[in-house]
Amino acid sequence: MNKKYFINELNYHLRKIPHLDRKSIIQDFNERFDVGLIDFKTEEEIAAELGAPKFIASEILEGYQNTSEGNRPDDNNRNNQKEKDQPINVSRAIIATIGLVLFNLIFLLGPVVAIFAVYLSLSAVGIAFTITPIAWIVSIIIGQASDLLGEFFIVLTLCSLGILLSVGMIQIGKILYRLTAKYLKVNIRIIKG
Repeated sequence: MNKKYFINELNYHLRKIPHLDRKSIIQDFNERFDVGLIDFKTEEEIAAELGAPKFIASEILEGYQNTSEGNRPDDNNRNNQKEKDQPINVSRAIIATIGLVLFNLIFLLGPVVAIFAVYLSLSAVGIAFTITPIAWIVSIIIGQASDLLGEFFIVLTLCSLGILLSVGMIQIGKILYRLTAKYLKVNIRIIKG
């Protein structure tokens, strides 16, 4: 079962819940799929780990009905509670943001910049090695080439290394992207609480 089918089925079984609450629940499951994909899992594996959407919906509906049968505060109390909690949440989010910014600047900025610079330089070397046949052909046209056979094998070796290095940098770039996205999501979760 893929993500789209899972979410659609869950949404269908949660149709008794008001739209805003249902939207929040669906968003939570979308985030679970996103985190699972970052961890190199397939949509089918993630859906299998979560369980059957019908069973999940029945548990959510049961919990939702319990809160709506008198355990939920009335609208006035809820609004008052939100007003009381909001300054604490905002101030906590500001403190968490300041702490994360300082942590990221002190401990992560240097290593991240170094890794990014090494990645860019290796990518540039891979591209340069890959296009060496063009430079060699230009040198032949200009008349700068002397030992064509020897130069051919050198160019062939450099081009092959360049292709291998470029393919490797593409794979490493994907890994770095996933790690960065995962780290940013962790930071956002810390800020949100």
